[in-house]
Amino acid sequence: MLTIILMLISVICYSVILGMYKPQAAYKNGMLFAVKLPEAAAGHEELKQVQASFNKQFLYASLWMGGALVPMLFLHDLSAFQVIYFFVWSAVLSVVMAMPFRKAFARTLALKREHEWFVGDKRVVLTDLRVAQHKNARSAPLWLFIFPFAMSIGLLLWSFRQDDQSYGVTACGIFLTALFFLVSLYMRKTRAKVYSMNTEINLVLNQAKRRALSYLWLWMAVAENVHVFLIFMLVNNETGNMEGAWLAVIVLFAAIPVGAIYAVYRKIQALERDMLEHDGKTVYTDDDEYWVNGFTYHNPHDKSVFVPKRIGMGGTVNTATVPGKIIKWGSFGLIAAVVVGVSFMLIRSELTSPSLAVTQDDKVEIHYPMYSFDFSLADIKELTLVDAIPGGTKTNGEATNQYARGHFRLKEAGKARLYVFKNNPPYIRIKLEGVTIYYNEKDSQQTKKLFESLQQAGQ
Repeated sequence: MLTIILMLISVICYSVILGMYKPQAAYKNGMLFAVKLPEAAAGHEELKQVQASFNKQFLYASLWMGGALVPMLFLHDLSAFQVIYFFVWSAVLSVVMAMPFRKAFARTLALKREHEWFVGDKRVVLTDLRVAQHKNARSAPLWLFIFPFAMSIGLLLWSFRQDDQSYGVTACGIFLTALFFLVSLYMRKTRAKVYSMNTEINLVLNQAKRRALSYLWLWMAVAENVHVFLIFMLVNNETGNMEGAWLAVIVLFAAIPVGAIYAVYRKIQALERDMLEHDGKTVYTDDDEYWVNGFTYHNPHDKSVFVPKRIGMGGTVNTATVPGKIIKWGSFGLIAAVVVGVSFMLIRSELTSPSLAVTQDDKVEIHYPMYSFDFSLADIKELTLVDAIPGGTKTNGEATNQYARGHFRLKEAGKARLYVFKNNPPYIRIKLEGVTIYYNEKDSQQTKKLFESLQQAGQ
């Protein structure tokens, strides 16, 4: 199951990057490799050489990174190292696939300066859209975010009332809603774009774009709260063999935002083409010197926090502004913390096994990082040795092909704590008030000896 999920995410990331960089080799919308050029320069022989070199390098990079996915399949039985390999592969993917584009951008920009292929006037941005920069009347009102916030808070309170262990799942709803709210707020301050010498065309297109994006983030906040609710219900479902449902929910989690963003930007681009075809006065502003490597925007003279991307869809931050720097470095720090933290926990779980011992004061202590548990021998309602564990779902813990540890909800048994090596019977089943514990050692003989010692201690 984990292998399928990681491979699916990897293929999606791989496809998105291919679709983002490959089209940059074609002259479109006045740009080649994110460098603005006049149409007359597009067929220059030196630019054709840059395009040919990029296509060759990008093909090699694509084949190597695609082939690098194969070793992840052979780590099927080493879940922790499989996830770490996925993190490393993702990081290398983002660097290696960008290298041909960065080289092409630098060479194209150098040729532009050498041949003086300059386009438009930078000052048009400040003079032509002085009205559109302050016009947000058609955007979705921010108060509408009350509804997704109410959904996320209500679900969190419900999980607390149910005394469930899925607090982390339900809290994701509040986090995602706050994230979409902040994105919507900042997108309203995105620098207005010059499309035409006709001010009315510029006003209409910028207003339409702001309106579409404002409703996009609002809709996504509602949709992801529904998604969090589905995950919560799935986690608390006692029916076993739910791999298909888990896979469907995970795919939806990735597909819905990507599909929604793609649809909205396609709609915006279609409107732009329609308006400009009838207007016939397209203007390209020449601000290439503010684009580092073609996709990082750094302009100290522009106070906009967000600006439209030159490659891909959506916007990017202006790293010359204070909020832009916070977003950029904060994102890097957050990603690094998550990757390092998750990797540490996975390696620790792979190398650490639970231990069970009876203390002198007649208490049973189970030691395992994050999921340690203790109880009195007198609290045991039933102590048995079984050969199978009922199917169920994880609510807060670790589950791989080799082991299951933490909080689970099992069919028939209900709430349970598992500290087991999978497919390695027998298992010690300890029933307490409101929870059932399953425990075993990797060596089945050791499990039987531990069971006998618990029986003797309880007499």
